Amino acid sequence: MRWAAQLGPEAMFGGLQAGEAVVLGLMSGSSLDGVDLCLARFGYGPTRPWSYQILSARTIPYEQDLQERLRRAPLANRQELLDLDVELGRWWALEINRLLQDRSGFGPHDAPLLLASHGHTVDHRPDRGYTYQIGSPSWLHALTGLPVVHDFRSADVALGGQGAPLVPMGDALLFGDYLACLNLGGIANLSWEENGIRKAFDLAFCNTALNRFAQRAGLSMDLDGVLSQKGQLIPELLNAWNSAPWYQQTGARSLDTATFEQQFEPPTHHSSYRPEDLCYTWCVHWAGVTAKVLEACSHGPHNNDRDRVLMSGGGAAHPMLLRCLAERTSLDLVVAEPELRDFKEALVFGLLGLLHHLGLPNVLGSGTGCPYNHRSGSRLG
Repeated sequence: MRWAAQLGPEAMFGGLQAGEAVVLGLMSGSSLDGVDLCLARFGYGPTRPWSYQILSARTIPYEQDLQERLRRAPLANRQELLDLDVELGRWWALEINRLLQDRSGFGPHDAPLLLASHGHTVDHRPDRGYTYQIGSPSWLHALTGLPVVHDFRSADVALGGQGAPLVPMGDALLFGDYLACLNLGGIANLSWEENGIRKAFDLAFCNTALNRFAQRAGLSMDLDGVLSQKGQLIPELLNAWNSAPWYQQTGARSLDTATFEQQFEPPTHHSSYRPEDLCYTWCVHWAGVTAKVLEACSHGPHNNDRDRVLMSGGGAAHPMLLRCLAERTSLDLVVAEPELRDFKEALVFGLLGLLHHLGLPNVLGSGTGCPYNHRSGSRLG
């Protein structure tokens, strides 16, 4: 079902009867750190903000071998992808059952209505008409016994959108009192509101870049900014990154790891640089790009009385990213409390699954570039 893209949440949900539901959200991101599980209770109704309470949340890290297989997945053959799809679905299901059996922080009355699984993106090419996530929903449903809402991005791509970002619907319903919401995951994305309409786009690579550069030092990530705090600026690389073709695009747009490899990590260009200098230079680059966009948002219609930016995702715990951004903007950067900071995406995909269950739109066309707000996803069970 489709709704006009210019409709804000009040218009779309005005006739909704108030209620409450517990949902389990699952998110596996491009940073390859692990899978996030978030069990949350949502209070919903015709007006904003909707309420939420995180009942239990945990990250299950990926072992190095699985990390590497996921990193290579876009180039894997059909058999390898099918095997990985099933392996992830089975393993995630076991971890979900373990979380629900532990009952740490919640009781029998908090059993989830459904599981909302983002899956793990292997390939995202809206320009070619497809987006592909693995983590078998059939095995998730079979082993957990829960109804599973999945495949949130494909319908949006088929309707003319980018299939991303999808989190802005959650930003609008749960965090609309902020000027903007900035998520620092493998990819940084931003959403903000103008004249009652939520706008959004993928902004730049974030943890994906820092993780790639940290691996040159034998580390999986630049934990606590240890590398970047020792680094020095590489001016010629900063200039090259700042002028990358990606930043010439306008309107709705979305990133995938192929773009990073094509525009930001040509192997012959980086071989002589120290990991510390690459990490620091990326922090400076990312902060400059982000500050410019945030300042533009703050000068938009009806935004003069709001200056708080909610920051979440793993990058919001990175001191050098935060320092570089704070040096370049006067806006009030509010880092979400740790549980929300680390599990906001999984929380929001749980919300998107709930909206699907209620028969309501869960994708904002104003964010993805689709002509319509719409209800996306498929359901098993």
